[in-house]
Amino acid sequence: MLFAILPLVLVSFGVAGLFTQCSFTPTGPTVDNGSVPTVNVQAELHDAAAGVDFPVVDPKLPASWRANSSTSTTLPSHTEVVRVGWLTGDAQYLRLAQSNAAEEELVVGETRQAPQALGAVEAGGRQWVRYQGVRDEQAWVSERDGVRLLITGNAGEAEFRTLAEAALTAPPVG
Repeated sequence: MLFAILPLVLVSFGVAGLFTQCSFTPTGPTVDNGSVPTVNVQAELHDAAAGVDFPVVDPKLPASWRANSSTSTTLPSHTEVVRVGWLTGDAQYLRLAQSNAAEEELVVGETRQAPQALGAVEAGGRQWVRYQGVRDEQAWVSERDGVRLLITGNAGEAEFRTLAEAALTAPPVG
């Protein structure tokens, strides 16, 4: 019986390896950057800006950061939220949400929990209120010209500051 099943197992491994659906890495899991989706932030934000009634900014971030998601949604108050997510150079995740929603509604919409401020931090010359995010993430909220900016993710404070400064200094998408 073993000799009947062994060829099937070997063929299965061969086919899986041929189509790169699995790999053997004795040192542990790895991230294949080639399999991570990439979005054209400029095009996505330009399209989103055409459908909202507030200015949308396109932050200029380090070349090592890779935009991998972009969405727009509507909150219960019928205000829009424009989001873009990035993987930082060290594979941490950050997302920027832009909206003219009230801070409380935006925080609830992005963190899925009642807002409880954890304090404030200064970045880019502005005060950002810190909130608990999803899982072990945190969220920072500030305002720029009547638009709320919310950053959330699992990256470190240096990356949060980088995105905060870039969002505050970026010109609106034209």
